[in-house]
Amino acid sequence: MPSNPHFYIILNQVAGTGQGAHVWPKIKAQLNQKKIQYDLQLSRYAGHTYQLAYQFAKFKYHDQLLLIIGGDGTLNQALNGLYNAHRGDIPIAYIPCGSGNDFARGVGISHDPIKALEQILAASTPTEIDLGYYYDAIKHDHGYFVNNVGIGFDANVVSTTNHSRNKYLLNRLHLGKLAYVSSLIKVFMHQDAFDVLVHAGPNYHHFKHGFLVTTTNHPYFGGGVPIMPSATVNNHQLDLIVIEKLNPFFFCYLFIMMLCGRHTRYRAVHHFEGPELTVQTRTLEFGQMDGEELGSRTFDVHFSVQSQAFWLNRE
Repeated sequence: MPSNPHFYIILNQVAGTGQGAHVWPKIKAQLNQKKIQYDLQLSRYAGHTYQLAYQFAKFKYHDQLLLIIGGDGTLNQALNGLYNAHRGDIPIAYIPCGSGNDFARGVGISHDPIKALEQILAASTPTEIDLGYYYDAIKHDHGYFVNNVGIGFDANVVSTTNHSRNKYLLNRLHLGKLAYVSSLIKVFMHQDAFDVLVHAGPNYHHFKHGFLVTTTNHPYFGGGVPIMPSATVNNHQLDLIVIEKLNPFFFCYLFIMMLCGRHTRYRAVHHFEGPELTVQTRTLEFGQMDGEELGSRTFDVHFSVQSQAFWLNRE
């Protein structure tokens, strides 16, 4: 950590249904106590974090440390803002206060905001951590992700939950996971199997009954579910898991095994790993990136790995 750090802070107050606003006074008190300089910017609407990070990278960066306080979606927007300003070299510090916090779980950042700040302040040099990069040849769009990109079941759950009338109320009551449980049941009954073509290394793999197709940067998705227990953020590889559609009883059993990290041994579960992966679908399927909806569409997505510097002491 520089001897006199100066933070440029982007705060998402509504992250985690208001958790961002709740933790900021504690962070502010610690920064003031340690006489650390900072500039504060509030992310006020969807896409605002992207704009703030882009403007910071283009016009305001003078050896300041970019500190993001928010959820995984906030971090995703900040990273994409930096990279679209061609400043992926700018290190990022992160204090998680979202509803899922899968990235923090995957890289070893404390969920306690004060401890997360201590991890940042204890760092003397940035730590390189893998990010995922995708390019969709059909829509010609691209982006960076910290957690995962999902096609099919998990993306459909994200979309169904986001548009649920009960989501906001349940989040206010700190029962947000119930909204996902309700969506899981509803989506399972309506999500059809679909054709998936996977290109991993020199080989192509065709699945006629794809159901859940997730490319991940670390073990977790959905708020702590270990979708791929062996994945790690420092091996310069991405992991792709394809789960074929099953009958309801075996799917429930497999989901329980997934919670225990023991699902990958079953025949309906297929795992691929590599620095580059490609996924193609022929039918309209829901997609999600770090919990943000990509819409319903066909996909021809090429994945690769990019390193990003984070101010973080992981010891």
